[in-house]
Amino acid sequence: MTNMDEKRGDGKIGGGLLKVLTANYNALVSARADEGILKQYSALLRFLRAQPSDFLEGFIHEKRRPEELQLLPGIIREGLQTAPLNELEKLVNDDGIPRKYLERIAIERFSVPRGSMRSFWNKQTLVEKLRSLIDNERAHQIIGAVARGDQKQ
Repeated sequence: MTNMDEKRGDGKIGGGLLKVLTANYNALVSARADEGILKQYSALLRFLRAQPSDFLEGFIHEKRRPEELQLLPGIIREGLQTAPLNELEKLVNDDGIPRKYLERIAIERFSVPRGSMRSFWNKQTLVEKLRSLIDNERAHQIIGAVARGDQKQ
């Protein structure tokens, strides 16, 4: 295998990432790594270089079109971490809310791993999980208030 320095094209996809991957490839070549691994790594680098410059952008952060931003419920646009539980509960109980917004609530507010979304095989199971998470958070708030000696509940 030859070094890939001369084939870089780092101005494209994820410039810095491609440089790191190429350096790793070259280190593997220097270390006389398994030929099969080097061939696969080389194929991966060729694939990445062939992609448009914004190829990885969709994986790094979500790009939202302006019209989509306006369709988002206000509570999701403004921030789920600080949203009142009553407002979240209204959203969760709204039959018209798309599943992707429910998933976003689960992931951003309740730290449910993104990969776990597959375990909620339909929208109703996700809604039930969110209701349970909201109830649990509400119970924790009450327990915390009692422990602090707050009279307001």
